[in-house]
Amino acid sequence: MSNRLNEDALSSIFHAYQLHAGIYAAPKFCGQWQVSTSGHRRSAFHVIGEGSCWLHLGNGRLSQRLDAGDIVMFPHDDWHMLAGAEKLNGNDNFGGYDGSASPVTLICGYFEFQAGDKNPVLDALPDLILVKRAGENQHLADLCQLLLAEVNDERPGTNLVMDKLADALFVMVIRHYLATATEQRGLLAGMADARLRKALEQIHKQPSEHWTLDLLAQAAGMSRASFAQHFAERVGVTPIEYLTRWRMVQAELALRNPQVSVAQAASDAGYETEAAFRKAFKRVHGIGPGMLRRWLKEQINR
Repeated sequence: MSNRLNEDALSSIFHAYQLHAGIYAAPKFCGQWQVSTSGHRRSAFHVIGEGSCWLHLGNGRLSQRLDAGDIVMFPHDDWHMLAGAEKLNGNDNFGGYDGSASPVTLICGYFEFQAGDKNPVLDALPDLILVKRAGENQHLADLCQLLLAEVNDERPGTNLVMDKLADALFVMVIRHYLATATEQRGLLAGMADARLRKALEQIHKQPSEHWTLDLLAQAAGMSRASFAQHFAERVGVTPIEYLTRWRMVQAELALRNPQVSVAQAASDAGYETEAAFRKAFKRVHGIGPGMLRRWLKEQINR
């Protein structure tokens, strides 16, 4: 459980749900080519490092041109294909670089959260996030240049550096989305609301506190009734339900440590009785803490 009480809500979520990113490949193409990373059950991203290409989407949506500096992200692993032509040649990956034409370089990677059955950040994101010309966002542009530099000049530790840079890329794209999206939903909508954010930060920082609706409303500077209604409309669940889910994420992380007992996890999550904790844990995760422990043990022994 995090003890960093000064961290913001988004950081605490990424920390608790254990954000992990990685790079699939950094291909270089010319001529006829097309490539997709969909179907891996992970959030995918592509950075256009050099040249231009076409982004093809499913459900009859029009293709879009992507240029150097563009970033495209698929939070829900939607079907997509990047290609050198505006028209696709089937749905298979193919292509390579033979030096005969202007090259197109890509960085293709993924994001995933290793804890929790559901992630409120991903649930709040649209199917597609497109950052056109990241050069207009200096921080994103610098980060993409670092990624490209690692691809082009492999040195000891390159894979680790690229994975860490991919972590940062995800966070910074979410920042960009929060700053530019005209409509938001779920947890991100709550975080965009100055009053609700105060309550969310208190929940994330101190989940074991004996929070009541009155105390959370007080943190938000709102009346009890107004806070409850506004929170449910913006975030999609009641404040107490959100608190319960957050506590169960913390409990899951604690139980991954075999030295932490179920009783200790229950106490740390703010529950006075182990029975109440077990009931809440099963309702949120679909399995009891004991079954989770057995599953984790099986994974270790494989």
